[in-house]
Amino acid sequence: MGSGMGEARMHTVAGRLAALSPASLHILFGLLLAAAAVFGRHTNLESTGLALVWPAAGIAFLWGLWASRTRRDLLIALTAGLPILAVVNLVTGLSVVLALAVALGSAAQTAVAVAFFRRLVPDMSVRTVGDYLRLGAVALVACSVGALFIVVGSAIEGSAEPLAAFIPWLVRHAVSLTALGSLGIVVAASITARAEGQTRAPLSVARRGEYAFLIVISVILYVATFGSGSALPIAYTTIPAHMWAGLRLRSGWAMLHGLASGAFLVYFTLERRGPFQDLDPGIAAYVAQSFMFIAFSLSAVLALSMDERRRLIDRLYRANEEAKAAAELRDLVIGRMNDGVLVVGADRSLIFQNSTSERWLGVMAAGPGEVLTRDYEITTPSGRRLAEGDNPLDLALQGTVTERMDLNLTHHSGEVMHLSVDALPLPGDRGAVVVLRNVTHERLYQRDLGRFASVVAHDLLTPLTVFDGWLELLEDPDLPPAEREASIGRLQQASLRMRTLIRNLLAYSLAKEERSTASRIDVGRMVDGIIDLRTALPGTQLPEVHFEVDAPHPVYADERLFLQLMENLVGNAMKYGKTDGTGEVTVTTSVDARTGRTLVHVRDNGIGVPEGDLERVFEEFHRSENGLGQASGTGLGLAICRRIAESHGGSISVRNVEEGGAEFTVSLPGAPDQLPEGIPLAEVGEVEAPKVPAS
Repeated sequence: MGSGMGEARMHTVAGRLAALSPASLHILFGLLLAAAAVFGRHTNLESTGLALVWPAAGIAFLWGLWASRTRRDLLIALTAGLPILAVVNLVTGLSVVLALAVALGSAAQTAVAVAFFRRLVPDMSVRTVGDYLRLGAVALVACSVGALFIVVGSAIEGSAEPLAAFIPWLVRHAVSLTALGSLGIVVAASITARAEGQTRAPLSVARRGEYAFLIVISVILYVATFGSGSALPIAYTTIPAHMWAGLRLRSGWAMLHGLASGAFLVYFTLERRGPFQDLDPGIAAYVAQSFMFIAFSLSAVLALSMDERRRLIDRLYRANEEAKAAAELRDLVIGRMNDGVLVVGADRSLIFQNSTSERWLGVMAAGPGEVLTRDYEITTPSGRRLAEGDNPLDLALQGTVTERMDLNLTHHSGEVMHLSVDALPLPGDRGAVVVLRNVTHERLYQRDLGRFASVVAHDLLTPLTVFDGWLELLEDPDLPPAEREASIGRLQQASLRMRTLIRNLLAYSLAKEERSTASRIDVGRMVDGIIDLRTALPGTQLPEVHFEVDAPHPVYADERLFLQLMENLVGNAMKYGKTDGTGEVTVTTSVDARTGRTLVHVRDNGIGVPEGDLERVFEEFHRSENGLGQASGTGLGLAICRRIAESHGGSISVRNVEEGGAEFTVSLPGAPDQLPEGIPLAEVGEVEAPKVPAS
């Protein structure tokens, strides 16, 4: 609970800092700059009166870096820093000339550092060792510019060696700007991340204990090393603590550890303790500053390296997870494709095959990494066997791209599959990928389309020829009335045949594509209506037929489609029944005990269906040989019946009866809950048999 409350407080503080207005931040930076300058002025070690460390350089850089988002804010930061630094230096003992030189030099080096850092590190962050080194290089260049002002100030003051002030300024300002600048940038990034809700997992108890132990060890080492009265050169004993911090702490905490350790070093050095106490004050200042910067940089570089390593590992894990997810998605998509996909290596070994390809090509007798074999014969659409080396896979392995090559695959089982094949080589001669598209249905459709065109052309051309002939005969003014009347009758028959053909074609097209609405239908009443209308049609020339209807079970179907279904079945039974006046057509219903669906039976005592055609009679344009001489037709009637039955989730079948003739059985919904999805129920209740339009 304590850890969670601490995280919440830190998140709240980060949010408040991120929400400060620009004016408030200018004031806050100004106060920090003044405090840093006062602190720096109280770290005098040299006879020149200049500070041992100068944290104000780092604060001024951070202020300028934040303000650089707009020219106005940057101008405010640079201008406001001048009087603050000048006043602090004047009050703490510097002359007017040197105080102004310090203020102007600090403003100049801040401006240069901000400009260079923004150019070298556009995202203004310190996340890598490279960013830290670039900041160090920027600090050296910028502080060299600032040091020129103190050199000029010293010359105006009449210093005997004005250039002697250059190196002290460069060292203390560069160290401060690099150390405080990098720490401040890291802390600002952390505050922004927390304000945006990007929180890290809380530290474990073991990790908290390790951090506490590191703090204790660091204090002991620095007190023992720099707090002793002896001048033994043992400053290096504190290095392991900085290495520990760099390897185990996040970069921000490691830099803070280095800064706190530097504070110990500065304090004890000012107190003339530790390994640097016997050195000349000027030399002691350089040595102390150098050691502090080396120790700080060691922690910072190690921590940044470890942070970068963690980020790289995280990115690697994320990339691995994304790659796994992408591979799973790829396999899912390719696996469920309607097209077959086959990938093989340069040695014809199987790399990948989706389920569709496996289903079409067979087991292939090979697993991943094994050489492919096949149990089928490849031929061209014309039936010519494809030569070895000319199939798309072999061509792709040789570097040739194949597009839409039509092939026939004949399996040992006798099954023939028509495929359109694309194949292309993989880059670097690593194999080939083959994409297979099953065009069997398209080939059948093209075949049926040709048959359709032939049937339509023949069946429409014949009545048109009749039209032409009898119309030409009717033009004879001397034609006797009896022959004229006979000619008109023949024209009516030809017109009826054309209308029937066109009507069947439309019915076949609409039986599957038009939207349906189901209702409760009284089968017996609808069939009675069909029979009454068909027997009353003039000029049908149908033989006398005895009808028997016993259909007490209702069906739930689209009225119009069910009417078309029963018209076709009853019409077929009449056309292909006995022609000697003893024809019988029976329409009955029953209930399927297994499914509860209604079965509609239409039976005749006619010529029946040849055994070889019992399955084919429902194909488009198919007509049995034994029926060609008895009645004309298009071969679409029973195909329409099959489409209507299947659109209602049912089926249709035919069998020959022992007494002679055939019986067609249609399975249709016998209750509303048996309707397939997509066919809504319009109403519940018995529906009157619709009027049957004349053919």
